[in-house]
Amino acid sequence: MLSLILPGPSTVRAQIPKSLDSLEIYVQTHTPTDTNYVIALNELGNLITRKKADYNRADSILHRAESIARRLHFGRGMYRANTNMGSNYFLSNRPQQTLESLRKALSIAEDYKFDTRTIARALTNLGTAYRKANQYEQSIEAYLRSLRMQEQYNLQPRNEDTYNGIGLTLKDMHRPHAAIGYLQQAFALNQAQKNPYGMAICEQNIGKCYDDLGQPAKALSYYKSARSHAKEAESELLQSDILVNTGLVLRKLKRFDEARQAIEQALAISRKQENQSAMATDYFNLGQVYEEQKDYKLAERYMKQALALANEQDDKPKIAIYTQGLADLYGGMKDFQQAYVYQLERNQKIDSTTTIRTNAEVQRLITKYATEKKEAQIKLLRQEAQLRQQETQRIQLLLLGSILLLLLVAVGSAWLLNRSKLRRLEEAQNLRQQIAHDLHDEVGSTLSSISMLSGHTDRLLSQNRPESAQKMVQKIYTDARQILESVDEIIWTINPGNDSLHRIALRLQEYAQPLMETKAIDFRFSVDASLDRHPVSMEVRRNLYLIGKEAINNLVKYSQATQATVRFELKERQLQVVVEDNGRGFVQDAINSRNGQASMKQRAEAIGGSLNIQSTPEQGTRLVVTTSIT
Repeated sequence: MLSLILPGPSTVRAQIPKSLDSLEIYVQTHTPTDTNYVIALNELGNLITRKKADYNRADSILHRAESIARRLHFGRGMYRANTNMGSNYFLSNRPQQTLESLRKALSIAEDYKFDTRTIARALTNLGTAYRKANQYEQSIEAYLRSLRMQEQYNLQPRNEDTYNGIGLTLKDMHRPHAAIGYLQQAFALNQAQKNPYGMAICEQNIGKCYDDLGQPAKALSYYKSARSHAKEAESELLQSDILVNTGLVLRKLKRFDEARQAIEQALAISRKQENQSAMATDYFNLGQVYEEQKDYKLAERYMKQALALANEQDDKPKIAIYTQGLADLYGGMKDFQQAYVYQLERNQKIDSTTTIRTNAEVQRLITKYATEKKEAQIKLLRQEAQLRQQETQRIQLLLLGSILLLLLVAVGSAWLLNRSKLRRLEEAQNLRQQIAHDLHDEVGSTLSSISMLSGHTDRLLSQNRPESAQKMVQKIYTDARQILESVDEIIWTINPGNDSLHRIALRLQEYAQPLMETKAIDFRFSVDASLDRHPVSMEVRRNLYLIGKEAINNLVKYSQATQATVRFELKERQLQVVVEDNGRGFVQDAINSRNGQASMKQRAEAIGGSLNIQSTPEQGTRLVVTTSIT
């Protein structure tokens, strides 16, 4: 699995060439006495890694760049050399050296007091290295430190690798729907930067998520686009990885000839580059294709070749996978003695208790980050309230000075200001009560449940009952995910940046899209462009979102529709939110007691609007929320 590890902002001068051949000539014909030479070496090493996969030569060039940069006290050159070395070690499957290089890069960035964006990028790179080494707790911690820094300093555009890394971690935690959202954000950032290499990686990872969700057609479409971008980036190594994943999906679809062709193309690239790690992956996947076709002799040959290469590299995760694969193969061949030998070897490499504890700790870190983010929002609200109060006091002082000139006007102004202040205080108090109520209802009980389940998990682990403990951990995952979603909704509701109807519409679209996909519903979403000019209060925003969310949930659960539409329309200063489907409908007289209609109607009335539901059996349902806007 490839992940993007790129250096920070470039300081490459205009006279340094860009192409691989031109850089080769440049470093051969120039004297290594200035920073330009260091920059050229870094560019050359990075290109040799990505386009040639000649990892040993790239390593030698990058060490030379670091040595010259150190002699010149060129901090940026030292940082880039270590970052590029980390990328080189990452792609050549040397996780420990990857970690060492990227830790050193972060230390250099901090010691030389680099800009905040570079330090945040160095943290993201380190998170990717930890994830490659299967150290998910440290990986999540590094990613979240980077994300906090980007949010604290409002760095724009955001680092695409941070979102990509979080997405892949969520995928590893069996949350592909959530992962796709982060990976799509990473793709959009790469697309804006016209980075085909990064676009290819994001598309490949999205394809893997759809593969996990059992949607092979979508997975193949993303792999096809990813390979096109990998060709544009001239990265044979990435093309090889994409071909392997294409072959895996085709194998699931029983399209064995196509699967074998794709994997053999990947193997040809791996052999050309003498990339033993990739060759091992290709051999094993080719063996599995032959196993599906009952050609056990070829399957055994290729799987053993894969295991031999993994043993040569001491790649423990691959050794465990390939050993299990051979055990399953011999079981299918009815050679139970050999199957037992390989299964026993596989079991000796697994520590399920450690895996359970690691996954639980990763979830704890994500929950902690969400809580910290919520606390930061509350702190910001308090600071804004203090600033408003100070501003009010300054205005009052100015008014007092004008009393001698116009007493009646001053008294009237003071009365208006006091009334405005009282209204603001009431609004602040209501906001605090709303936040406290939401936190208590949405988060408090679930956290208590997680605490109890965690204690029970510890007892199960101490009793050597890892399977039961795993079930508890899965429940903790589910509860923690609910907390994340609830806290995210609370934060979104109180964020002043979301005070527009257009933002409400986008939020509902993000919520509805994955739900519609799970039911294979052809979903269309339209928003009147003029809505972005209309701010709305927190109460209106919250109620509109919850009405839309309830309507979408009902549509997905009960309608059995194949088509659905959500529209935000502006008609004569009236906002209409329309949710329609072509589903089975229902009898109008029965709707009062089902599907949360009473709750939706109360919310519509709370914002001065109305709710109208029209439905006919077998002819679909149409829900319209109407309210006035200023």
